[in-house]
Amino acid sequence: MRKLNECVECGSKSLRTVRKNLEFKRENPGKISVKDQECLECANCGELYFDEKQSDELARKIDRKLKH
Repeated sequence: MRKLNECVECGSKSLRTVRKNLEFKRENPGKISVKDQECLECANCGELYFDEKQSDELARKIDRKLKH
């Protein structure tokens, strides 16, 4: 799998790894909050991206929240 090295939205090559608190809106059960999720952020436009490992971690966190 190729590593993302530039922003898809603005073309900037300035991507950095950050930890963010994310919130996803759904019909049922409403909103899901995920704290301290690692992701890539474009320093120019602020767009967020997830690599494969980060995406798997996020999916596990969301599944755990939906089961409770």
